[in-house]
Amino acid sequence: EQIPGLVEILGDEEIAKRVVKAAKSSMGMDTSEQDMLNIIIFTDRMISLALYRKQLYSYLEEKMSTVAPNLSALIGETVAARLIQKAGSLTSLAKCPASTVQILGAEKALFR
Repeated sequence: EQIPGLVEILGDEEIAKRVVKAAKSSMGMDTSEQDMLNIIIFTDRMISLALYRKQLYSYLEEKMSTVAPNLSALIGETVAARLIQKAGSLTSLAKCPASTVQILGAEKALFR
């Protein structure tokens, strides 16, 4: 069967078996060339977006380690960047009392 190839792609034999089982019971139809072309274009875009996201995260890590290394080490680059953004600046965040920082971090949960 096609399980060894799927295991190589998916990295999990159990998932590969489930994919093969679902494919056997599928009531699908053949894909047209136009559909296949659109699927390929879509997957290429998804892959490029995933690569861009990795590059963006690397950029964020680099900038945050320069701008706010201690804050980044404590709470992570992404959360640190969001806190700085909500406070307006790193200086504003540094001047905030702990209760305000707590509210900044909990705003999303409070105002749902």
